[in-house]
Amino acid sequence: MTGPGDEPDKMAEVAGLAAAIADRILDQHAAGTSIPPEQFRMLVRAARMLLDHGVPWPPSVEHVVMEVARRLEGAEAPATEELPPRSHDVVVHLTQALSAFKRS
Repeated sequence: MTGPGDEPDKMAEVAGLAAAIADRILDQHAAGTSIPPEQFRMLVRAARMLLDHGVPWPPSVEHVVMEVARRLEGAEAPATEELPPRSHDVVVHLTQALSAFKRS
């Protein structure tokens, strides 16, 4: 059974897992390995769960999700000039992975 105090613990665990996934995505890209679309889907699901429960995103989660969202929205002036090259590459790679996922 779960008690009333269990919800914050679960959300803290979700936040930790989401941060670990985001960090893994950034590390994989830096290493030049492909990022499985399932990893990105897991990150998006965890980020959504945190958002639904009013829990702030860990910095790495916010970075990955927001940069991909900006790219997908087709903003007039993407913030890529402000990002270090590695961050820009992550956005490009994740955008491609998400586009491939949408087509399947």
